[in-house]
Amino acid sequence: MATTSSFQSDASHPLRVLRLREFRLFWLGLIVQVCGLMMFQFTLGWLAFEITGSPAKLALIHLCGFAPQIVLTLVGGVLADRWDPRKLIGFAQAIGAAAMFTLGFLTLAGETQYWQLAVGAFLIGVSTSIDEPSRSAFFPRLLPDRSLLRAAVPLISMAWGGTRIIAPSIAGFVIAASGADASFLASACGLSIMVAVVCVLRPANPAAAAPHGGMLNNFTASVRYVRANEVFYKVILAALLNASFAMGYVHMLPVFAKDILAVDARGLGILSSAAGVGSLTGLLSYAWLQSRASARNIIVYALTLLNLSLVGFAWSEAFWLSVTLVSIAGLAHSCFMTGTQVILQTLVEDAYRGRVMALFSLVWSMMVLSGFLLNFTAAFAGPRWALTGGAAMVLCFAWSSLARSVPLRRVTLAAKSAAT
Repeated sequence: MATTSSFQSDASHPLRVLRLREFRLFWLGLIVQVCGLMMFQFTLGWLAFEITGSPAKLALIHLCGFAPQIVLTLVGGVLADRWDPRKLIGFAQAIGAAAMFTLGFLTLAGETQYWQLAVGAFLIGVSTSIDEPSRSAFFPRLLPDRSLLRAAVPLISMAWGGTRIIAPSIAGFVIAASGADASFLASACGLSIMVAVVCVLRPANPAAAAPHGGMLNNFTASVRYVRANEVFYKVILAALLNASFAMGYVHMLPVFAKDILAVDARGLGILSSAAGVGSLTGLLSYAWLQSRASARNIIVYALTLLNLSLVGFAWSEAFWLSVTLVSIAGLAHSCFMTGTQVILQTLVEDAYRGRVMALFSLVWSMMVLSGFLLNFTAAFAGPRWALTGGAAMVLCFAWSSLARSVPLRRVTLAAKSAAT
């Protein structure tokens, strides 16, 4: 398989793909789905703490949602390549919507118990494990030209990044006005809408032939496929290392806010929002960036900027400097993740798409693990050295391996603009 491709300079413009009815419907449905998912997670955490008053039990709720993802995401990738991913998306969202409706009606009746919330979190984890690789395998089939992926992938990322900022606020207002039951039911409606959307979509391209053999053989074949392609395994490894050793900084913000910056909950809220605003800014500017820089330079320099910003944040004692650095980290992270997905989605063969993107999807699970690793290390070495050490490991890989990859350097996804 070739590792280079070139496309017309306007292929990265978002309006190019939003003019396509099938992709536009999918994208709008995804926004509603993600809004429902984010509202559910916010409401679940709020209600779990309201019932128990225990941070430890709240953490267990999150673990119930995390555990099936780390185990089943790779299975979901195999299924996405063997079966119709559109049906898998509908099935996954139906599971999630059923769990949300059930919790909504239980809460409305005043019968909600802690174990029921744990089961709900687990079912959403199962739903997400099936949905993520299936979605990654399906939406490229809505595009008549593979070059349009350069515009489609940032829009998909924007649906997640932008919604993550506003959905918790919506959930908070709904809970304050009508209670947690209303928020659960609204979340379920969001996922139900996505079920309806995928039922009416008509892909522009046929599905690739399903792989032969058993599921274990299908998975091992995908690992060999990634390992044989230096571009694939290095960008996936870079994303996993970054998620495992650096991105857990978001789970360290309360420690930095209280012990180092000496700010209250409002200050912590500003720090958390700064990361989201930076991320959204990166997504909005990505189309401009990829028309002026190579695929390799985007991910290498974004990864570098991200981890240098985290080192600066670790040692900053000025609140607004810390806010600025967290915002820059959010911007760089969104550029790195979007650039990585553009490379993978553009170059991967359709027959392996679900499984390769499932390997990449482990990033989101590793970010939870990173929070544990960094906070555990901080208990012995202090938060500053813990975060600095994690960022330093990622920087070493970025420049000792990723930046020196000749196949990655040769990948060309966009023509340079005339202005450059």
